[in-house]
Amino acid sequence: MKMKISKRRIGILIIFVIFILLLESISIATYQNAIQGEAERNSVEERIEESLEKNTTELTAEEQETLNLINQYRKKMGLSELKPFFELQEVSKLKAEDLVENEYFSHTSPNLGTPFEMLQQNGIDYIIAGENLAGNVSPEKAVEAWINSPSHRDNILEGKFQYTGISVVESPIYGKVFVQLFI
Repeated sequence: MKMKISKRRIGILIIFVIFILLLESISIATYQNAIQGEAERNSVEERIEESLEKNTTELTAEEQETLNLINQYRKKMGLSELKPFFELQEVSKLKAEDLVENEYFSHTSPNLGTPFEMLQQNGIDYIIAGENLAGNVSPEKAVEAWINSPSHRDNILEGKFQYTGISVVESPIYGKVFVQLFI
């Protein structure tokens, strides 16, 4: 009996791996609005601008490629480019590493909470925020999967989003994990 259960679990794992390989990606998206008054909105924008002046954001080649592909798509659709934001970059890296280390794939981390809780815990104010996740083999495939998914595309094309943080981390399960935060 134990042998059958073990074979069944192996079979399920094999089917899952084949599904992932055929699908070539897995991705999910979420967003949240924070309703704020005009004075608070101006204060948030001022704090972001101050942080941009103090900190430079350094992206890896794959992170920069992902950002370039997303910005090309936004420009093609008549939107402004997203600017990399140091604090968002740091939070996206925390999330990507957490996804890989703890072997889950969800917007809600068992350790770090939701993306919105993570932003709050890291002192990042926002008017509107979102997160895209993908497990894929390359920036081109990840962005293609996001564009082909209505909820991810909605995040990419949200005109209120001005800033982003993108992290790409190697994953034994997905090849690479892509985390993009938007504010």
